[in-house]
Amino acid sequence: MRAFGKEARRSREGQRRKGDRPKLRSNKDPTGKARGLIHLMSDNNKQQGTSLGKRLALIGVAVTIIVIAHFLPTPEGLSYAGKMAIALMVSGIVLWVTEPVPMAISGLALMCLMPGFGIFPYNGTPGVWANFISNVIFFILASFGITSALLKTKIPTKIVFTLMHITKGNAKLTVLMFMIATAVISAFVSNLPCTALFAGIAMSSIIEVEQKNGTAKHAANLGKALMIGIAYASCMGGMITPAGSALNIMTLNMLGANAGFTISFLDWVIICAPIALILLVVCWLSVVFIFKTDRISEETMLAIEKSGASVGKLDGFDKKVLAILALMIVAWVASNWTGWDATAIAVAGLALFFLPGIDVLTWKEYIASVQWAIVLLIGCVQSIAGGIKEQGAASWLFGATVGKMAVSAFAVVAATAVALPLMRLIIPVGPALIAISLIPLAGMGPAMGVSAAVFAIIIAFNANTTFLLGVDSNNMMTFKHGQWKMGEFFKAGIAPTIAMMILHATILAPLVGLVGY
Repeated sequence: MRAFGKEARRSREGQRRKGDRPKLRSNKDPTGKARGLIHLMSDNNKQQGTSLGKRLALIGVAVTIIVIAHFLPTPEGLSYAGKMAIALMVSGIVLWVTEPVPMAISGLALMCLMPGFGIFPYNGTPGVWANFISNVIFFILASFGITSALLKTKIPTKIVFTLMHITKGNAKLTVLMFMIATAVISAFVSNLPCTALFAGIAMSSIIEVEQKNGTAKHAANLGKALMIGIAYASCMGGMITPAGSALNIMTLNMLGANAGFTISFLDWVIICAPIALILLVVCWLSVVFIFKTDRISEETMLAIEKSGASVGKLDGFDKKVLAILALMIVAWVASNWTGWDATAIAVAGLALFFLPGIDVLTWKEYIASVQWAIVLLIGCVQSIAGGIKEQGAASWLFGATVGKMAVSAFAVVAATAVALPLMRLIIPVGPALIAISLIPLAGMGPAMGVSAAVFAIIIAFNANTTFLLGVDSNNMMTFKHGQWKMGEFFKAGIAPTIAMMILHATILAPLVGLVGY
């Protein structure tokens, strides 16, 4: 509580007299944690906890997959290069799930093997290097800066404490307000830092205080409901707009490459926002039903009110960030008619943060916010996925599986809606799930009379979200606070997972048709 209050009362004027904004905050303050703990990959954490023998064995498994694929007969209708492209992706999934080496490093190594199997040349278009780079990379680079700028403001904490006035001590409404605040911010910034930010605020301003003033059981249940609810809300907010997650942009980019069209910013909102908001409510009902909560103690509410008052009004710095974000949102919405590129708008917004007189970000702050492992992994996955498409392996996969099924369009959509959340348990790496599922499913549109946009949205939701798997990187941002166990997370996620399957199977296709895809 004191740590949060100190942060909120930090003397910002003194910092400005020195010509700079407060630097990245320490791990003692929840806002700083949001930046210090942005980890899609665990870097060397897994490697440090795994024996050398096990790491070498896992690498051996990945290599064995490639060797076996090389010697196996090439199936009819598939080239040798196409067969090896699939083998490289499967080998990559093994390496990315088990992490005997950092994900980005294994991705780079696999990408560089493609010319040896005749999949791609290093240079040329298409090629290893050309397919690595796309608008997705530049959107990701811009999104880190946008996130860093927003997290330097009072805006997230102001949203929380403004909404807290509505709850009047009702614990269930408190959980809902935190989830709404998380979803609103996550609609425009990356999921992981958003989750880390609001989890830190919830811990310092509510959970730790309630542990001192309330009953142990109530404080424990409130902690579970808040932490799991925040993790869910971040993912749902990230699906409301394309800008909410880099994986959304990756999905759109691969949709354009494989289906010949993409989804505009406004159309994405029209399609995804209703589903995301319904799921947000289902997630809230699930966590408050499973983890019973009562009223928050008066002492805790007084402490919350005091913390909210200490944050103060939005100042000039906050308003500059808000103005630039508002300008970007307007441009994104207008792109539905103007044809402006969403990535170009994000990059332009990033540039505005550095202009003289605005000075929202310094170069050092921006560089510190960029997670290069994410950038490298997504680029590698794009390159390998491009090889799968170029060699016709995607079409072969479709023809060898769903293409042989004489089933209705609804049955295919329903099967996809059910299968992908289960696949996410096996493939806990979002970019890999997109690459391995979108390419064959995109071919289903013309063949089954279903827009490829339907499958793209289902894939994007599942790449960003798993309601069941607690070890997902976004969910680990709240697990680190020690409020919930893996079994509890799985239990809370059953109802949202079923709801997502039903919504994708029933109302998604009509929503896609509503906007003309």
